Amino acid sequence: MSINDYVDDLEGAARFAAAKAGAIEICAAHSDVTIRVGDADAERHAYALATTILKRDGTAWMREDLMPAIADLLDMAADGECPQCAYIRSE
Repeated sequence: MSINDYVDDLEGAARFAAAKAGAIEICAAHSDVTIRVGDADAERHAYALATTILKRDGTAWMREDLMPAIADLLDMAADGECPQCAYIRSE
């Protein structure tokens, strides 16, 4: 099955690879919040998985586009816990 069967854009492809590798989670209460798990092995696996998928299925996104998209996703993700949930708990 192609990555194109799951996602329509570059950001979605990055999210797919990172989630499949276990490098990120999505908050159960806030679906718009991406949480960085903090597992360096999982993050490396996300890059390797993306490369493997690209080589296998000839997807529309080039590796030089997808690798920075994964890095951006990881950089923008919340560290360890959902900040919205943490705020609600602190009130």
